[in-house]
Amino acid sequence: MGVANLSPAIVEALAGERTPKFLATLNSEGVPNIVPIISLQAVDESTVIFGEFMMWKTRRNLEVNPHVSLAVMAASQGWVIKGDFLEFQRSGPYFDRIMAGDTFRYNAYAGIRNAGVIRVGSVVRAFALPRVTVLLDMARARWFARRARRRGVAAVTVPIQVRQKFARLKAAKFLAYLDGDGYPDIVPALSLIPADEQTFVFSSGPAVSALAELSPGARVAASVLTFEPLAYQIKGEFLGLERSLGRLAGVVAVQEVYSASPPLPGKRIA
Repeated sequence: MGVANLSPAIVEALAGERTPKFLATLNSEGVPNIVPIISLQAVDESTVIFGEFMMWKTRRNLEVNPHVSLAVMAASQGWVIKGDFLEFQRSGPYFDRIMAGDTFRYNAYAGIRNAGVIRVGSVVRAFALPRVTVLLDMARARWFARRARRRGVAAVTVPIQVRQKFARLKAAKFLAYLDGDGYPDIVPALSLIPADEQTFVFSSGPAVSALAELSPGARVAASVLTFEPLAYQIKGEFLGLERSLGRLAGVVAVQEVYSASPPLPGKRIA
Protein backbone atom coordinates (compact mmCIF):
# COMPACT_ATOMS: atom_id res chain seq x y z
CA MET A 1 0.00 0.00 0.00
CA GLY A 2 1.28 3.45 -0.87
CA VAL A 3 1.42 6.44 1.42
CA ALA A 4 -1.42 8.97 1.43
CA ASN A 5 -1.48 12.51 2.75
CA LEU A 6 -4.06 13.33 5.39
CA SER A 7 -6.02 16.50 4.72
CA PRO A 8 -5.90 19.38 7.24
CA ALA A 9 -9.49 18.56 8.20
CA ILE A 10 -8.55 14.96 9.11
CA VAL A 11 -5.48 16.10 11.05
CA GLU A 12 -7.65 18.56 12.98
CA ALA A 13 -10.29 15.93 13.72
CA LEU A 14 -7.66 13.50 15.02
CA ALA A 15 -6.32 16.22 17.31
CA GLY A 16 -9.53 16.30 19.33
CA GLU A 17 -9.03 15.05 22.89
CA ARG A 18 -12.68 13.93 23.14
CA THR A 19 -13.36 13.12 19.49
CA PRO A 20 -14.65 9.57 18.88
CA LYS A 21 -11.78 7.57 17.37
CA PHE A 22 -11.61 3.84 16.72
CA LEU A 23 -8.85 1.43 15.72
CA ALA A 24 -9.53 -1.89 13.95
CA THR A 25 -7.05 -4.76 13.82
CA LEU A 26 -7.09 -8.42 12.73
CA ASN A 27 -6.01 -11.56 14.52
CA SER A 28 -4.10 -14.38 12.84
CA GLU A 29 -7.36 -15.82 11.47
CA GLY A 30 -8.56 -12.51 10.02
CA VAL A 31 -11.20 -11.87 12.71
CA PRO A 32 -11.65 -8.12 13.20
CA ASN A 33 -11.32 -6.30 16.51
CA ILE A 34 -12.41 -2.67 16.92
CA VAL A 35 -12.01 -0.50 20.01
CA PRO A 36 -12.16 3.20 20.84
CA ILE A 37 -8.70 4.73 21.21
CA ILE A 38 -9.00 8.43 21.98
CA SER A 39 -5.22 8.95 21.95
CA LEU A 40 -5.04 8.47 18.16
CA GLN A 41 -3.54 11.60 16.58
CA ALA A 42 -1.69 12.66 13.45
CA VAL A 43 1.87 13.93 13.86
CA ASP A 44 2.13 14.77 10.17
CA GLU A 45 0.28 14.10 6.91
CA SER A 46 1.34 10.45 6.74
CA THR A 47 1.89 9.33 10.33
CA VAL A 48 -0.60 8.55 13.11
CA ILE A 49 0.37 7.64 16.66
CA PHE A 50 -1.50 6.31 19.67
CA GLY A 51 -0.83 5.37 23.26
CA GLU A 52 -0.64 1.74 24.30
CA PHE A 53 -2.79 1.76 27.41
CA MET A 54 -4.62 -1.40 28.51
CA MET A 55 -5.08 -2.74 24.98
CA TRP A 56 -3.91 -6.33 25.24
CA LYS A 57 -6.03 -7.80 22.44
CA THR A 58 -5.09 -5.00 20.04
CA ARG A 59 -1.40 -5.45 20.83
CA ARG A 60 -1.61 -9.21 20.23
CA ASN A 61 -3.25 -8.58 16.88
CA LEU A 62 -0.61 -6.05 15.87
CA GLU A 63 2.11 -8.57 16.65
CA VAL A 64 0.74 -10.99 14.03
CA ASN A 65 -0.82 -8.61 11.47
CA PRO A 66 0.26 -4.98 10.88
CA HIS A 67 -2.77 -4.08 8.74
CA VAL A 68 -5.05 -1.58 10.50
CA SER A 69 -7.84 0.87 9.87
CA LEU A 70 -8.91 3.81 11.95
CA ALA A 71 -12.01 5.96 12.00
CA VAL A 72 -12.58 9.44 13.36
CA MET A 73 -15.87 11.30 13.63
CA ALA A 74 -16.09 15.05 14.15
CA ALA A 75 -19.59 16.54 14.42
CA SER A 76 -21.61 15.12 11.51
CA GLN A 77 -18.68 14.05 9.32
CA GLY A 78 -15.84 11.61 9.53
CA TRP A 79 -13.18 9.59 7.75
CA VAL A 80 -11.86 6.04 7.55
CA ILE A 81 -8.13 5.53 7.00
CA LYS A 82 -6.17 2.38 6.23
CA GLY A 83 -2.55 1.94 7.14
CA ASP A 84 0.16 -0.30 8.53
CA PHE A 85 1.41 -0.51 12.08
CA LEU A 86 5.16 0.09 12.17
CA GLU A 87 6.35 -0.23 15.76
CA PHE A 88 5.97 0.59 19.44
CA GLN A 89 8.33 3.18 20.91
CA ARG A 90 9.02 3.16 24.66
CA SER A 91 10.41 6.71 24.69
CA GLY A 92 11.05 9.69 22.44
CA PRO A 93 9.02 12.55 20.99
CA TYR A 94 5.97 10.44 20.08
CA PHE A 95 5.82 8.97 23.58
CA ASP A 96 6.23 12.42 25.17
CA ARG A 97 3.59 13.94 22.92
CA ILE A 98 0.94 11.44 23.97
CA MET A 99 1.83 11.68 27.64
CA ALA A 100 1.48 15.48 27.41
CA GLY A 101 -2.19 15.19 26.42
CA ASP A 102 -4.93 15.83 28.96
CA THR A 103 -5.95 12.16 29.07
CA PHE A 104 -2.67 11.11 30.68
CA ARG A 105 -1.09 14.32 31.96
CA TYR A 106 -3.72 14.88 34.65
CA ASN A 107 -4.24 11.22 35.57
CA ALA A 108 -1.94 10.11 38.34
CA TYR A 109 -2.91 6.46 37.86
CA ALA A 110 -2.66 6.15 34.09
CA GLY A 111 0.29 6.18 31.78
CA ILE A 112 1.02 4.58 28.44
CA ARG A 113 3.47 1.72 28.05
CA ASN A 114 4.47 2.68 24.52
CA ALA A 115 3.61 4.95 21.62
CA GLY A 116 2.32 3.04 18.62
CA VAL A 117 3.23 4.31 15.14
CA ILE A 118 1.03 3.85 12.05
CA ARG A 119 2.00 4.72 8.48
CA VAL A 120 -1.04 6.03 6.63
CA GLY A 121 -1.78 4.14 3.41
CA SER A 122 -5.04 5.54 2.09
CA VAL A 123 -8.10 7.51 3.07
CA VAL A 124 -10.74 4.90 2.31
CA ARG A 125 -13.82 7.06 2.63
CA ALA A 126 -15.23 10.29 3.92
CA PHE A 127 -18.75 10.15 5.27
CA ALA A 128 -21.40 12.64 6.29
CA LEU A 129 -24.00 11.85 8.95
CA PRO A 130 -26.65 14.60 8.93
CA ARG A 131 -28.91 14.39 11.97
CA VAL A 132 -32.04 13.92 9.86
CA THR A 133 -30.49 10.96 8.06
CA VAL A 134 -29.35 9.40 11.33
CA LEU A 135 -32.84 9.75 12.80
CA LEU A 136 -34.44 8.16 9.74
CA ASP A 137 -31.96 5.27 9.71
CA MET A 138 -32.56 4.65 13.41
CA ALA A 139 -36.34 4.66 12.90
CA ARG A 140 -36.02 2.16 10.04
CA ALA A 141 -33.75 -0.04 12.15
CA ARG A 142 -36.25 -0.06 15.01
CA TRP A 143 -39.03 -1.01 12.60
CA PHE A 144 -36.90 -3.76 11.09
CA ALA A 145 -35.85 -5.01 14.55
CA ARG A 146 -39.46 -5.96 15.29
CA ARG A 147 -39.77 -7.94 12.05
CA ALA A 148 -36.32 -9.35 11.32
CA ARG A 149 -36.29 -13.09 10.63
CA ARG A 150 -34.60 -15.09 13.35
CA ARG A 151 -31.97 -17.54 12.11
CA GLY A 152 -30.72 -20.86 13.50
CA VAL A 153 -27.22 -19.49 14.11
CA ALA A 154 -25.18 -19.97 17.28
CA ALA A 155 -25.28 -16.81 19.38
CA VAL A 156 -24.90 -15.60 22.96
CA THR A 157 -27.18 -13.56 25.17
CA VAL A 158 -25.94 -9.98 25.18
CA PRO A 159 -26.01 -8.43 28.68
CA ILE A 160 -28.72 -5.82 29.10
CA GLN A 161 -26.28 -2.98 29.83
CA VAL A 162 -24.60 -3.61 26.46
CA ARG A 163 -27.92 -3.74 24.61
CA GLN A 164 -28.98 -0.50 26.26
CA LYS A 165 -25.76 1.21 25.20
CA PHE A 166 -26.14 0.13 21.55
CA ALA A 167 -29.81 1.17 21.56
CA ARG A 168 -28.95 4.82 22.20
CA LEU A 169 -29.30 7.43 19.51
CA LYS A 170 -26.50 9.59 20.89
CA ALA A 171 -23.69 7.06 20.54
CA ALA A 172 -20.75 6.56 18.20
CA LYS A 173 -21.05 3.07 16.71
CA PHE A 174 -18.66 1.61 14.15
CA LEU A 175 -18.56 -1.81 12.53
CA ALA A 176 -15.42 -3.58 11.26
CA TYR A 177 -14.89 -6.46 8.85
CA LEU A 178 -12.14 -8.03 6.73
CA ASP A 179 -12.04 -6.48 3.27
CA GLY A 180 -10.84 -8.02 0.00
CA ASP A 181 -7.37 -6.50 0.35
CA GLY A 182 -6.63 -8.21 3.65
CA TYR A 183 -7.18 -5.10 5.76
CA PRO A 184 -9.82 -4.44 8.37
CA ASP A 185 -12.34 -1.92 7.09
CA ILE A 186 -14.53 0.30 9.25
CA VAL A 187 -17.94 1.78 8.54
CA PRO A 188 -20.12 4.01 10.70
CA ALA A 189 -23.18 2.09 11.90
CA LEU A 190 -25.07 4.56 14.08
CA SER A 191 -28.33 2.69 13.51
CA LEU A 192 -26.93 -0.59 14.88
CA ILE A 193 -29.36 -1.71 17.61
CA PRO A 194 -30.41 -4.96 19.31
CA ALA A 195 -33.37 -6.74 17.74
CA ASP A 196 -33.46 -9.24 20.59
CA GLU A 197 -31.05 -10.62 23.19
CA GLN A 198 -28.80 -12.26 20.57
CA THR A 199 -29.33 -10.37 17.29
CA PHE A 200 -28.41 -6.86 16.19
CA VAL A 201 -29.68 -5.03 13.10
CA PHE A 202 -28.80 -1.86 11.20
CA SER A 203 -30.57 0.01 8.42
CA SER A 204 -29.43 1.97 5.37
CA GLY A 205 -26.42 4.26 5.71
CA PRO A 206 -22.75 3.58 4.94
CA ALA A 207 -22.75 0.20 6.70
CA VAL A 208 -25.34 -1.27 4.34
CA SER A 209 -23.52 0.07 1.27
CA ALA A 210 -20.16 -1.30 2.43
CA LEU A 211 -21.46 -4.71 3.48
CA ALA A 212 -23.55 -5.29 0.35
CA GLU A 213 -20.70 -7.35 -1.15
CA LEU A 214 -19.91 -9.18 2.08
CA SER A 215 -20.93 -12.84 2.13
CA PRO A 216 -23.29 -14.07 4.83
CA GLY A 217 -21.26 -15.85 7.49
CA ALA A 218 -18.43 -13.29 7.47
CA ARG A 219 -17.05 -12.29 10.84
CA VAL A 220 -17.74 -8.73 11.98
CA ALA A 221 -17.13 -6.65 15.09
CA ALA A 222 -18.77 -3.47 16.34
CA SER A 223 -17.91 -1.02 19.10
CA VAL A 224 -20.01 1.63 20.85
CA LEU A 225 -18.85 4.77 22.62
CA THR A 226 -20.94 7.34 24.48
CA PHE A 227 -20.17 10.25 26.80
CA GLU A 228 -20.15 7.79 29.69
CA PRO A 229 -16.84 6.04 30.44
CA LEU A 230 -17.92 2.45 29.70
CA ALA A 231 -17.58 1.16 26.13
CA TYR A 232 -18.32 -2.25 24.67
CA GLN A 233 -17.49 -4.42 21.67
CA ILE A 234 -19.56 -7.18 20.12
CA LYS A 235 -18.35 -9.80 17.66
CA GLY A 236 -20.37 -12.16 15.57
CA GLU A 237 -21.56 -13.40 12.23
CA PHE A 238 -22.98 -11.22 9.48
CA LEU A 239 -26.20 -12.91 8.38
CA GLY A 240 -26.82 -10.82 5.28
CA LEU A 241 -29.13 -8.06 4.11
CA GLU A 242 -32.91 -8.00 4.00
CA ARG A 243 -35.32 -5.47 2.56
CA SER A 244 -37.44 -3.41 4.95
CA LEU A 245 -39.56 -0.34 4.17
CA GLY A 246 -38.02 -0.30 0.69
CA ARG A 247 -34.46 -0.16 2.06
CA LEU A 248 -31.83 -2.78 2.81
CA ALA A 249 -31.06 -3.66 6.40
CA GLY A 250 -28.38 -5.90 7.87
CA VAL A 251 -28.47 -8.60 10.53
CA VAL A 252 -25.69 -9.72 12.90
CA ALA A 253 -25.79 -12.71 15.24
CA VAL A 254 -23.74 -11.80 18.32
CA GLN A 255 -21.33 -14.52 19.46
CA GLU A 256 -18.93 -12.64 21.76
CA VAL A 257 -19.24 -9.55 23.96
CA TYR A 258 -16.32 -7.63 25.48
CA SER A 259 -15.64 -4.65 27.65
CA ALA A 260 -13.80 -2.03 25.57
CA SER A 261 -12.82 0.42 28.30
CA PRO A 262 -11.09 0.51 31.70
CA PRO A 263 -11.00 -0.97 34.25
CA LEU A 264 -11.13 -4.29 32.34
CA PRO A 265 -10.72 -3.60 28.61
CA GLY A 266 -10.76 -6.74 26.53
CA LYS A 267 -12.51 -8.78 29.23
CA ARG A 268 -15.06 -11.13 27.70
CA ILE A 269 -18.42 -10.66 29.38
CA ALA A 270 -20.54 -12.98 27.20
